[in-house]
Amino acid sequence: MLPVIVLFLVFRSFTLIKYDMLTVSNRDSTQKEPLQSIVKPTFNVSWENNSTYQITFTAYSDNSIGYALLVSENIITWQGQQFVIKQSVPNYSGRYNTVAITATHIYLDVRKIFQHNKKDGTLTYSISDVLSFYLSNNSFGYSFDVKGNFAKKQITDLGGNNAFDGLSQIISTWPDAYIYPDNKKIVVYDKANFATNLGNRLGYGYNSDNVAITYDSTSIINQLTVISTKKDDGSVYFQPHVVKDDDSIAKYGVWDGGDFSDERFHDVQAADEAAKEKFIVEPSISVSLDYLDSDEPVTGEIRRLEILDTGFVTNVMVVAYSYYPLDDTQKTSLTLNSNAKTVLDYQRSNRNALNQAKNLNKDLAISVKNTSDKINVITTDGIWYDYRGGAK
Repeated sequence: MLPVIVLFLVFRSFTLIKYDMLTVSNRDSTQKEPLQSIVKPTFNVSWENNSTYQITFTAYSDNSIGYALLVSENIITWQGQQFVIKQSVPNYSGRYNTVAITATHIYLDVRKIFQHNKKDGTLTYSISDVLSFYLSNNSFGYSFDVKGNFAKKQITDLGGNNAFDGLSQIISTWPDAYIYPDNKKIVVYDKANFATNLGNRLGYGYNSDNVAITYDSTSIINQLTVISTKKDDGSVYFQPHVVKDDDSIAKYGVWDGGDFSDERFHDVQAADEAAKEKFIVEPSISVSLDYLDSDEPVTGEIRRLEILDTGFVTNVMVVAYSYYPLDDTQKTSLTLNSNAKTVLDYQRSNRNALNQAKNLNKDLAISVKNTSDKINVITTDGIWYDYRGGAK
């Protein structure tokens, strides 16, 4: 499990997006109109890696064709990306008519594609194999691409469900994959190809304030017992045995995750490696802060996080956001995910702070002792003196 960092951003300023970047059209795109009746503070764009991608807003009745098109299954286009209206909730109050809209990215409609065929048994697949199985020759215009290197893995009983379930299968089988769409083109990235470093940073006292860090060790697993599946004759491929992460145990003690068994693995080394993939050897870190710049969230952006007061410096990546591009008074939230190095960076800064505290306490103890020696001086004639030289 990777450390997760959540940030709450405050925009200082924002140049409004031109309305020609925000349109509404009917389902077959034969009619397309600008959308100008949005209540600006309600317009929200949110995305979470391998999960959600949607826009929500409220519009008021301005008797326009654009407003009339705000019904389910019509399409909102925002910055070139299409979102399909899934919820349209009219409200009539005080002769002021509005409609609340929730529209999800069109790639999520890939669930329209149903793969009736099913490949029984446990077989080996690449990500391209899975995507091709679900999406090749579909009648809805969806395509796919894979950017990065992924090892082939085994999947049991693939198919018999829709293409969105196929994407979910990819995420569960290759948890290091990032799915990000360009309208109906679904692209699967590895981290090297998904991440983008634009040279930006998050600095406490520079463009961030109110920083809070949560350090959570409740999910650590650093030991498992590997158990073999049985052969047809009832015997086993290997004997039960313990695998562990010695470095994690040395730092945090033993955290046993119980038994691990997987019928795919008959080789003890392969089974051990699969078990170790279940380890969570470091605590997670979450960081919340107020961000004071005005830049727009960028999916997969790598940022340098700096809390120079403690020496905590690490890199984090944007894996989710929620922001209000038409209202510069509302906070934007980002979720940043990093690798285990974030924890190591934090531990290093914590050790530095601890050593500084120890040195300060040592210096303070010496100072107190010296002061005490000067104050509590009794001469042989029984007269008290303080260090300022005055007699009591």
